[in-house]
Amino acid sequence: MRNYLAETWDELLNLPVSDAPSEFAGFLSVLPAKWDGDRVLVDTQKLVIARRIMKLIGDLSEETRHEIIPRGGNFLDLDKNRGRALLQIQSEAYTYTRIYPRKPRKWAWFRGVWGGCGSLYLPRVGYYMSLRLPAGMNSEKRLSAILRSAGVSAGVRSKRNRTEYMIRGLEDIVTILAGMGLVRTSLMFEETAVLRSARGMANKITNCDRANIGKTIEAAKLQMRLVETLDKHRLWNEISPQLAEVARTRREHPSASLGELGQILSKPVSKSTVEYRWKKLEAFLSEANIMKTKRG
Repeated sequence: MRNYLAETWDELLNLPVSDAPSEFAGFLSVLPAKWDGDRVLVDTQKLVIARRIMKLIGDLSEETRHEIIPRGGNFLDLDKNRGRALLQIQSEAYTYTRIYPRKPRKWAWFRGVWGGCGSLYLPRVGYYMSLRLPAGMNSEKRLSAILRSAGVSAGVRSKRNRTEYMIRGLEDIVTILAGMGLVRTSLMFEETAVLRSARGMANKITNCDRANIGKTIEAAKLQMRLVETLDKHRLWNEISPQLAEVARTRREHPSASLGELGQILSKPVSKSTVEYRWKKLEAFLSEANIMKTKRG
């Protein structure tokens, strides 16, 4: 199966920057951070996110970059073995940047939030998108407002000092992905939905065919036993020509379905007519056996 999440991160990394301040503020709103003197250490547990943030920093004005990056220190420490990075930001700039701008472009900001704490899941059944925000953050109200404005329904719950937003509907997930500009990922999800639907329909048809074949075999076995009963008790002359023809045709074609049996007769009839004749023959044999028992 395709690694959808890896392809999603790749698309996010290479996405053109539309509003660097808004997206950068979104990342800082949710990424773990701790104060260390006059700087703040921001922990990113994905190197791809660190690379995206560096791309955003590069798109900011030179003056803003000087305000963010600590003087005389390494802005970015990579730990490739653990697959994570540590960003160093001046404390004053960190506090300001998290709330700037006050009215950011909603999807650019949302993209940063999702990049910092979001994930996608594609299990055997269903589709899931989650965002796990640090509990008590002001970003929760803004996030909820964006989802409402997009007509997206999300389940919200508190878990381990975090507020988790869970979006389960495929249509809602595609809406969010498209809003963030992750068009390729949204198309992949829609393609998966089509393939799943086709696979599900094929399985239903296969199961239905298997069930029908099983019913045909059981019906044929019962009808062959009726034919054997006619032979055993020499009752052929006591039934109508139509019933006799159906019985003889079944003996010649033991695996045919009722519909096929009806078309093989000298005067083709429908499946329901064949079924009626077998019921009539079964009733006759049942009555004949009762009469035979009484005579004995």
